[in-house]
Amino acid sequence: MKAWSRKIEQSLQNLLPSAPTEADFRRVVDRMLEEFCAEIGLNPQVRTEYTLATGRADAVFNRLVIEYERPGVLKDPPDAATHRAVQQVKGYITGLAKKGGHKLERLAGVVFDGYFIIFVRYIRGQWTVEGPFGVNPHSLEWFLTWLAGLSSGIALTSENLTRDFSIGQLRTQNILRELYQALGPELAEPNSIVSKLFEQWRLFFSEAIDYSEAFGGRKLEPLKKWVRKAGLNIHSAEEAERFFFVLHTYFALLVKLLAWLALSRHLGVRLGAPSFAQLVTANSETLRRHLHELESGGIFRAYGILNLLEGDFFEWYLHAWNENIEAALREIIQRLKDYDPTTLTLVPEETRDLFKRLYHYLLPREIRHNLGEYYTPDWLAQRLLVQVDNEFFTGDPKRNGSRMRQKLLKTRFLDPACGSGTFLVLIIARMVELGRALLVPEHELLESILNNVVGFDLNPLAVLTARVNYLLAIADLLEH
Repeated sequence: MKAWSRKIEQSLQNLLPSAPTEADFRRVVDRMLEEFCAEIGLNPQVRTEYTLATGRADAVFNRLVIEYERPGVLKDPPDAATHRAVQQVKGYITGLAKKGGHKLERLAGVVFDGYFIIFVRYIRGQWTVEGPFGVNPHSLEWFLTWLAGLSSGIALTSENLTRDFSIGQLRTQNILRELYQALGPELAEPNSIVSKLFEQWRLFFSEAIDYSEAFGGRKLEPLKKWVRKAGLNIHSAEEAERFFFVLHTYFALLVKLLAWLALSRHLGVRLGAPSFAQLVTANSETLRRHLHELESGGIFRAYGILNLLEGDFFEWYLHAWNENIEAALREIIQRLKDYDPTTLTLVPEETRDLFKRLYHYLLPREIRHNLGEYYTPDWLAQRLLVQVDNEFFTGDPKRNGSRMRQKLLKTRFLDPACGSGTFLVLIIARMVELGRALLVPEHELLESILNNVVGFDLNPLAVLTARVNYLLAIADLLEH
């Protein structure tokens, strides 16, 4: 991003003194944006002079509308021509939403004349306009971030994850079936690695959940009915326990793969860390080796993150590896590669416990409650945080800025039963919002989050999920 923002800035410095027309200006910038997309592996659907019911947009890169103005038209403070350009972009965004069946919140627009740039979005029922900002490497880098995030992939939201990976999806049913069928023969060998990992899982989870109680008697019946949705049949508490081990393995693998995808998208490919995209075309041996690096935490250590994964019992499938497991895993990886984790940077209101809704669709309420699992809904968590510190969570940072800054950098938050990280993620989202409003340097903000936002839990699956939710919430700060 930084190299390309400087490259575009240099090109503009060469172009603007000649007082180019809007068409000349647009032609140069469009070409550079297309080259940028090609270099970072994006393949956006680019439409120029795109006709919408609300007018003709200069350029549309998938979900980003760009309105070019003749260099020198935009002014700061905004004049009538600047306001008119912003209104045009709002109209184009609305037209694109109707034409493409998009939600307004998933689209954005930019007004650009080479000297100034304005960012337009629809957030929480109202339009938000940021700028005009002078064109410099920082504003151009933000422009490229929007372009990359809105020109590629499926938005990383809990809604989309649930649609693609819940128990009703064929790809989910395939992986659960293959894992379940592979587990039985492995457990028949009491000294096998898989048997030992399964016993370790039982031991750890018995501290958080009494599975023997949860699967006994009448509680087994709703579980039998639910498991049939995955194309499997269970008849005993023992088989129910095995199914839960398989279900946890699947959920944990999704979470880990998404963490890898987010790092590779935000930080690029680092030395020793294969690209997530390479998984799609890797042969069987290479795929298995990369997944082993993932499970051992090696992928994340290559990015400088030492404690996200340290190996756990959910890596058992690598010891039961066969062609059917491989084929089912490839279906999951193929779909995941289409996701775009930069959604969380561009649409910060989506920064929440991403995996909670998916987990609820994998395990319906009655079964979760039979297991003693209860999760705090986001709205209630937000309400409780406001009650803890109303000023910090709702206050205007422009008022009492020094006190808000002190709170941001020094207040510590601990959730001693953090589950999958609902409270932690909401706290981090507010800290990021305040940090940007108060112009706190990114490295200071990241240091404050890492030092001051803490959680722990007994449930190992919840801890893994909380760690990855935490990682996703700070992903765009990691380069700092």
